[in-house]
Parts: sequence; structure tokens; C-alpha cells
Amino acid sequence: MESERASHLSCRVCELLSASQFRRFRAAGIEPLHAQLLYNRGLRTPEEMKAFLEARYEQTPDPLTLIDLPRALERIRRALLAGEHITVYGDFDADGVTATALLMRALRRLKRAEAPLDYYIPSRIDEGCGLNVGALDWLKRQGTSLLITTDCASSDVAQVRYAQETLGIEVIITDHHRPPDELPPAYALVNPWRPDSTYPERVLCGVGVAFKLVQALYRSFGLPREEELALLDLVAIGTIADVAELLGENHTLVRLGLERLNQTTNPGLLALMKSAGLQPGQLRERDVAFVLGPRLNAAGRMEDARLACELLMTDDPAEAESYATHLERLNHLRQVQTEELMNLAREEAARHPDDAVVLVSGDNWPEGIIGLVASKLAEEIRRPVLVLSRGEEFSRGSARSREGFNMIAALRGCAHLFERYGGHAQAAGFTIANHYVEELHQHLLSWHDSQGNGAEPALIAIEASAAPGEQESVILPPANTLMVDLVLRRPEYFQYQTYSRIRQLSPFGAANPEPVFKAEKMRLLNYWSSGPAGRNLRVRLGIGNVQVMGTFVRGAAHMSTLNGASHVDVIFRIEPAWSPQEGESTREITLKILAIAPSPSA
Repeated sequence: MESERASHLSCRVCELLSASQFRRFRAAGIEPLHAQLLYNRGLRTPEEMKAFLEARYEQTPDPLTLIDLPRALERIRRALLAGEHITVYGDFDADGVTATALLMRALRRLKRAEAPLDYYIPSRIDEGCGLNVGALDWLKRQGTSLLITTDCASSDVAQVRYAQETLGIEVIITDHHRPPDELPPAYALVNPWRPDSTYPERVLCGVGVAFKLVQALYRSFGLPREEELALLDLVAIGTIADVAELLGENHTLVRLGLERLNQTTNPGLLALMKSAGLQPGQLRERDVAFVLGPRLNAAGRMEDARLACELLMTDDPAEAESYATHLERLNHLRQVQTEELMNLAREEAARHPDDAVVLVSGDNWPEGIIGLVASKLAEEIRRPVLVLSRGEEFSRGSARSREGFNMIAALRGCAHLFERYGGHAQAAGFTIANHYVEELHQHLLSWHDSQGNGAEPALIAIEASAAPGEQESVILPPANTLMVDLVLRRPEYFQYQTYSRIRQLSPFGAANPEPVFKAEKMRLLNYWSSGPAGRNLRVRLGIGNVQVMGTFVRGAAHMSTLNGASHVDVIFRIEPAWSPQEGESTREITLKILAIAPSPSA
């Protein structure tokens, strides 16, 4: 094992801990492999590492320390006890849908039997995200007196003022998007990104903030802790699907949530797993990211997000099966349309090979999938991408970035061009008049040249290469560069025990990527092509007295570079080997190869 050194494989190797650091962590009960990997992920003290590894629910912060949450709790308790008409207002992505379902399940548990309880999720196409006046007017006519938002509304200053001052609807905002300088005048604004927030965790997603509210509500009504924990399956799905950082409280909630998901009794989740071909008890984070999450997202992209919300809220198995079957059809349609639109976007992008920021557009492209196309195209061409659906007067756009280019900061620099915009450093959305589109593009090109290449911490999404574009937000490392956690030199690392130790750091995702390793001068014992159309490269490698198999997905083109080579350098992840007959792990490992080349001095 060693730190940065010259290599013909393009990679950056994390700095190796010193002997004294290893001794310090070992004395605290942290084994060397865990210490190195956790240090690489920004955990610096034994206390931080132990808290991460233990992931104890009782160590999560007190919900009442989250800004404005005590005020929200007081108002919601008052509404529940008085039987007021409460409406939950959510968002149409998987985070918003799981957050809406979570709040609805909790409020349904706490409210008086006759008290009205509703939810509202706006149409992605007709209304866009956040509060809108038309929806507020309709909710007032239905009798809503208290509106609780989730995963939205931190920027909706005018809409909140209209709801409260004109309609007499009190608004409680729960959200995780960075608010503007002027905060909405809500009764309570529960958002860890508020500049006056002292809550120790910033990166809770929408369902995470909603869960903190439910924690406080359940505890104030004296409900058993088990009822809180039973909702963590929804928290895990929404957090993973939103590509939230899996450190700190998020890591704890998602780890415990995956355990709950694997033994869930939620009829909707069971039906969704069945229709997707997943087996309860064997789900991992990638199953949520690339199977369950896209199906929940397909509802809002292709038809109506309420389909997904109803699936998660129903207690009727037959109803759940019907919703799951419908979502399966929508997801298939979404896949077909995404690939068709990808071909158009690729063709247009190819006409601008020198643009540092690529903008592609088309008339009335399906707005529900332009975010997926932007994500997939950004991954393919390794540059920031904007994909616009052009209407008669206005275009709706989705932007996806890469490490080092803060997209929301870039858009903020030309905010006057937009009708509406918002998002994160790596993913944003906006509405813009067509005559401003070229000015927007020129601004982004100039911004890229002047300040858009600053380094940022590497946050790598779960297995982004496994299913490009399935998740809407993919955080890309610098082009042609792989981050390597550790160089492995001893044969004993190539055993199943190493994989088991790595899994103790799961769930993996943003800010906690699956570890990547490098090995040098491994013996190349054999290699051949495999898989569909022979596109994959399979290898048998040796180190000391250990032999191990490896697969380079879509790597058959590298076969010619291995001709005559006796030893190779390899960058890889460690995965369990699976028996095709038994469909389960053989307690052996295989290497998922990310890069391979002949050793230069073998």
C-alpha cells in the first residue's frame, strides 16, 4: 500500500495513513482497513469512525434541535387535537413521494378518526415543483386550514404569503433545498440549510427532514419507538433515490432503513419488489437506486406522481399489486423514451465537440425525462450538460454537472434570465424564455472559463456506471480520473473476508462510495471476451498463491493491449462471486475491473 505515485493508469491514490495514525485508530478498536477507508471519506477521529460503524439510532440528533421544528410540532399537535383539515404538499420525485407517504402514514396514525387529511402533489408538466397559486386556491376550497410541505417551498416567498395572508391557510415548510436570502413567511420553516440553523446535520433530504418531524410527533404523543423505526424503509428509499450523502445521520437512517426494507410489511413496497423481480431479504442500496427508485420516479415523469404515493400508502395488497403493475408499465415506457431522446441529444451534442458546457434542445421534448437524459449525457461526455424542452415561448431545462463545476452557482450568476430556477451544485432545473437561451449558454461558457473549474470534494454516486441515467442526480469525478482508496499488495486481501469487512461500511452512495482499489504486477493467467456480443473482458489473475477472477464490463476493446503481457496493473472493486446455479454468494470474491493495463516494468 502506498500513496500517490506515477502510474500509467490514470488515477489518484488517497494518502496512506502513517504508522502512528494506524496505531492510534487500532488502539480505539478501529481496524486498519476501516481506518484508511473512513479517513478517505472525511472521518478524522476514532469517535467519528466508531459512530459511523455502530450506526446506532439512539445517537441520531434530537429532532427538537432542528430549527423551527418545536414551533411546527406545537402547531401540528394543535391541529390534530382540534380535528383541523391538514393537507400535505409534496414533490413528484422519489424523495418527495416517499416523504409525502411517510407524513400521511404518520398523520393518519395520529389524527382523530373523522378529521379530514389530504395530500397534494403538483404535476411535473403542468405545474412544476413547489407551491402554485392555482393549487392553493383549490386547497382552500377543499377546506384546508394547515398546509405542511415536504421536499419543497423554501423558495416560494410569494406563494406562502398568498396562502397565509390572502387565503388564511397556515403553512409549515419542511424541506432540504437551500433557501434564498429572503425566507418565506411561513408559520415554521424546518430546513437544516437555513443560515441560522445549528442542527449538526446539513444534508438530510426531504424524506429525512419529514422523518425528524415524525420523530418529534410520535414522541410527543407517547408512541413506542418501534413505530418510528417502522417508517425507516421509506426514509431509506427516498434518501438513496435522491443521491443524498450517506454519512452521519443519513448513513445511520439508511442502514437501519435497509434492514427494515428487507423485512417490510408495507403492501406497496412488497408489490413493487415483486413486480421488479427483487427478493425481500436480499436488497442492497443499488437495488433501491436502480430498481425501486426509478419505478417510483416513473409515475411523476410519465403520468401522475400520486400513483406512486398511493402505492406507498395503501394497506390493501390487491390495490398495491395494481399500482405496482401500472408503475412497471410506466417505467418500461420511460426507458424506451429515454433511449429515443438520448439518441437525439447525442447527435446534437456531437455537433459541439469543443463546448466546455453543452446545451442541447428540441421542440416539446418530454419534460419528465429530460433530467435523465441530461444525467446520462453528462456521464457519457464528461462535461456539464443542459437539456431543454422548447415550447412556443418558454423552455424548460434540466442541468447536470460534474465535480468542480457548481451548476447552481453558475445559474445564480444569471438569475435574471429565468422565470424560475433551483437545484444543487450538480443538478438543477429552470424555466427560461426562448430568446434568453443563447445568452444563458454564453454565460455558462464564460463562467466555466473564469471560475467553473475549482476543485470540490469528490462525491461519487452509487455505481453510476452500472445503469447510466437511472438516477436523476449523478455526481461525476473529473474526466478520465479514478479515485483509488488503497493499493493492495498482499495476497490475503483477495479473500472473501475483505469483502465482508468492506460491507461493514455500507450502505454506499454519495460521499461514501464503494471502495476502489489498485493492485500492481498481478500475474495475467488468462483472458477472454464474454457477455452480450462479446463486449465484456474476463480475466484470471494471480497474486502470491491466490487466484481471482475479474470482469471488465464493456472492456473487451482492451484485449489487444494485453497481448504478450505477463503482468498487469488493475483498478477494481471487490464483489462477491455468485453461483449461477444457486443464485447466491459462493463466499468467494470477484473483481469488478474499472481499468487494466500491462505493468510497465514487469
